[in-house]
Amino acid sequence: MSDSPGGRRRGSVHITRQRASRLYRLVRLLGDRPRTRDEVLKGLAIGLRTFYRELDLLKRCGLKVQHKDKLYTLASAAAQAEGRLPFPDPQLSFAEMAELARCEGEAGRRLAALLAAVTDQAAAPPGRKRKPKSR
Repeated sequence: MSDSPGGRRRGSVHITRQRASRLYRLVRLLGDRPRTRDEVLKGLAIGLRTFYRELDLLKRCGLKVQHKDKLYTLASAAAQAEGRLPFPDPQLSFAEMAELARCEGEAGRRLAALLAAVTDQAAAPPGRKRKPKSR
């Protein structure tokens, strides 16, 4: 995870759509009211190991989940927490990225910088040719 110029943490983790959906539902569930672990497991239809993996990822995203008296609670508002969740790769084309990079605002500037980092790469120096191994 890295900090953006605005100070908000940005996810550098690549996740599936299914996991992104699960994380979103977990944040909404814990943001609604304190829940027991069993309530969360049943509400998300996940196992214990997945539950702890998701809590770990939330922590890496800068989100705090409090555990007190066998209840789990999101330390921040759900709407604020959603802004810290990683989003799956939208699989955009270069044309779509260029279009979105022209949008005003922080997201447009970030996409423009990402597009430039990909398209403005200097050609990599050619690799050295290998000599055949002598036997």
